[in-house]
Amino acid sequence: MRHGSMRWMLLAGATVMGLVACGGGGDAGKSATSQGATADPTTPIGGDATAPVSITMWHANIEIAADTMQAIADKFHAANPSITVNVEQGSTGDTMLTKLTTVLGTEKYPDIAYVFGTDTPALARSEKVADLTATVADPAFGWSDFFEGERAVATVAGKVVAIPALVDNLALVYNKKLFADAGVAEPTADWSWDDYKAAAKQLTNVDDKIFGASYPVSGDEDTVWRFWPMIWQQGAKAISDDGKTATFDDPAFATALEVLRSMAIDDKSMYIDASSESVVKLFEASKIAMTITGPWALYDIGAAKIDYGVVPLPGFNGDHRTVSGPDNWMVFDNGPERVAAAAAFLQFLTQPEQDAVWSVGIGNMPVRNATKDTPEWATATKETPAYQQFLDNFANSKDARPQTVAYPAYSAALGEQIAAVLLGQSSVEDALSAATTNGDAALADA
Repeated sequence: MRHGSMRWMLLAGATVMGLVACGGGGDAGKSATSQGATADPTTPIGGDATAPVSITMWHANIEIAADTMQAIADKFHAANPSITVNVEQGSTGDTMLTKLTTVLGTEKYPDIAYVFGTDTPALARSEKVADLTATVADPAFGWSDFFEGERAVATVAGKVVAIPALVDNLALVYNKKLFADAGVAEPTADWSWDDYKAAAKQLTNVDDKIFGASYPVSGDEDTVWRFWPMIWQQGAKAISDDGKTATFDDPAFATALEVLRSMAIDDKSMYIDASSESVVKLFEASKIAMTITGPWALYDIGAAKIDYGVVPLPGFNGDHRTVSGPDNWMVFDNGPERVAAAAAFLQFLTQPEQDAVWSVGIGNMPVRNATKDTPEWATATKETPAYQQFLDNFANSKDARPQTVAYPAYSAALGEQIAAVLLGQSSVEDALSAATTNGDAALADA
């Protein structure tokens, strides 16, 4: 799931110059990770480092960030003259699945492509998707240094089919001034959903048109992925173990949805956003006191001069787990030499030195833990201290959204009913009954 930001566009150009200036040495890409010193990632894993090979990468970035990726590819080539990485814009991201599905039916398709995490299972059905399980098992890759939620989304049916490309998570961001004005104690890392609900009611000011909290009811994934943590925190599952049955009749779903319903309908303390576009703007205007959002929102909130804080999500029973939104790099099989070269480049790209330029440098979270030890991360957190709080929040990211080709339809079955409840169009019981029927149908169709 890609969430853009102005920081992502503004900083990318500056990082290109710094990257080009430091590129070219044979030791480029060597690093120390949390596992200790890595092997040299400039040699293709399981491949021939001397055989000339050319590979194509499809990214999904605007021009400035694309320049950053090209600079990384050039740096890799300088250390690996036999491997050429051709960087191309494959799509804007939203259309990548459709485009890849089309070209994989031909003989001409990329070696690497950027794929949304929720689209990964659908593509993983293709025999042209490379199995990277052995690649990441190599100690040089440092697979355990990637966050647990990322590794889960890169794995389908027990097989590693992708390498993390982008990652974020959800936390509670709040306006300190509105809390002070209302005389309400600021959120803590130990807050329950009851604490959240009570504070939202106290913070709501009808006369000043201030809401304590907010929730998007577009009915799409923006609605649903905010809901999953409330289910996981109760020890329930998003889908049956065999992936064939909806779990929406589990009492955890009713408990979570009732919290939101009571805020939206009874307390009227929750701003209901039909478009999923206006919440951050209203938060920046000090009209919403609390928003559940990710690190992509911090630049604009800071630019609006809002004095804000960040804490983990409220929890059930002391569990504060969150949801991660990883996207992936997938490798497609154009022969063993090209697969090996693609794996080597992705190993290089995700080393802390490059991750600091590609992820941190364009305003995203690091894709691996060791990147926190780089100077770039120190600079980023000095400018925006809350980035560190989002990084720490990855410890609460333990679950992946259902890794099934049916997920888009399965998610929609739930999202439409969450929206119906929060808009006062359905009861919790009726909504979850309808979601179960439609969710089971979506799984059966797949």
